[in-house]
Amino acid sequence: MKSLPLHLQISNDIRQKILDGIYPLGTRLPTEEELCITYKASRPTLRQALTTLSQEGLIMRRPRTGSTVLATQPQTVLSHSVHTVNELLDYPGTMVREILDMSYIKADQALADQIHCPVHMGWFRIVSLRFQNQSTVPLCLTTYYILPKYAGVVKHKKHLTIPISEQIVEMFDEVIQRAKVEIYSEQVPKEYIKPLLVKEHTSALVVMRSYIGIDQEVFQVTTSHHPDERYRYSFELIREQKNITARPKKS
Repeated sequence: MKSLPLHLQISNDIRQKILDGIYPLGTRLPTEEELCITYKASRPTLRQALTTLSQEGLIMRRPRTGSTVLATQPQTVLSHSVHTVNELLDYPGTMVREILDMSYIKADQALADQIHCPVHMGWFRIVSLRFQNQSTVPLCLTTYYILPKYAGVVKHKKHLTIPISEQIVEMFDEVIQRAKVEIYSEQVPKEYIKPLLVKEHTSALVVMRSYIGIDQEVFQVTTSHHPDERYRYSFELIREQKNITARPKKS
């Protein structure tokens, strides 16, 4: 069996020392020079290990002041960088869905105001937890409001692993013409505090996606409640330079 790369060996060892209290909360790690000597590692290798711990939320790194222990347990955080519209519509990594409830409903005034639909409009609702990369801690609570004519999507062979909007496109020849995204905050719904493994009054970042089909009708609305510190949403916008065609000068 091959041994782990040195940077992973270092990060694993420092992580364990943090968990064991050898490096308590709020203390500084030894300097990079000292750690290089301890682990017989180059500076780039050590920095790669420290970067891993920083991304897990265990330490904070600052130039000239070293690394400080921020937490004693790795945080469950998903960072989402978006470059295209398609990437905007779903999460990176491997996602698995755990269904909590499925039912046909009619929108009351509160739901109509929330997802921007007529009062008494009929929906097929799926409430689920979403887990990333085999984590045992739910990333979010996701509720799907689907037109009743597409309720058969639950029979899709990959229903628990791929986006439901993609399943609808595949099974019913729907087309995603447009997608709208709203982001806001509110408390985790009381009835889902226990499944989400959070405390009462925990706030959440809510991402609501509305999918508009070929007939300009909204066929699916999805709301995802991400508890504090479990999700980070980032955008990268790049200016595109227009092609300029050189014209020959007249002599």
